[in-house]
Amino acid sequence: MISLTYPTPYPYRKPEGIDSHSYCDYLIDEMETKIIEIGADNIACFIAEPIMGAGGVIVAPEGYLGKAYALCKKYEILTIADEVVTAFGRLGKMITSKEMFKVQPDIMVLAKGLSSGYVPLGATVISSAMHEVISRPKADNPYFSHGFTYSGHALACATGLKNIEILERDGFCEHVNKWGPYFKEQLTTLEDLPIVGEVRGSHFMLALEYVTDKKTKTSFPMEVNIGKRIYTASKKRGLIIRPIGPLNVLSPPLTYDKDAIDETIGILKDSILETVTTLHKEGHL
Repeated sequence: MISLTYPTPYPYRKPEGIDSHSYCDYLIDEMETKIIEIGADNIACFIAEPIMGAGGVIVAPEGYLGKAYALCKKYEILTIADEVVTAFGRLGKMITSKEMFKVQPDIMVLAKGLSSGYVPLGATVISSAMHEVISRPKADNPYFSHGFTYSGHALACATGLKNIEILERDGFCEHVNKWGPYFKEQLTTLEDLPIVGEVRGSHFMLALEYVTDKKTKTSFPMEVNIGKRIYTASKKRGLIIRPIGPLNVLSPPLTYDKDAIDETIGILKDSILETVTTLHKEGHL
């Protein structure tokens, strides 16, 4: 198996000398160069989250997904959208690939919000072209025999259907669309704090990246555990956030409202300032 590696679409840490306007084209050119280098016939698929989740809540430059999918189509490479995190309301859409990013993958993988976690449930959605091939009678297609012991489990599927019904009935996407921009706007005010390098994400999927120097964007040494420090300071104030190395990730319940957002911003600000004071005392700043 060949592993294809090319630059991550990471606007905050784009290479020096490349401006924001040309960054997307730079990434696509690099991607095409790698496809040609390895050979399209040696590439099974292109897999991407519409917004990267556990990898750092990284939002690719505008237009990147559309151009990447178009490039894959040009070279007949299958596209897979990992919507485990992004689908079912977190970004204010039930499915974000087509509704938000205007792309149509060959395969989508779904979970998490599909059942809101009440019962474990995942799903793989495939294009009609793929279905036409794998649904042929066994005599014509003897080598594809795929399934899981609990595929189509009645309880999980019933829970998923009821969950989707509730999301639509109670207007969860509308709620996230109403308060998501406000949440990011208020969270972005924390970029005024000395160690907050960037606030990024969208709607109810956001992150803060911490740096020792905003001009150089120098990351904290791993042993400082900056994300965990701020997580600990926030937790004692009643707010649970996710630490991932030099980041804190915020993925609140879809019921979050203005009061919850305002309280979150206040707690985070106090927690970051407390941590800054400690870092100064320890000589890390």
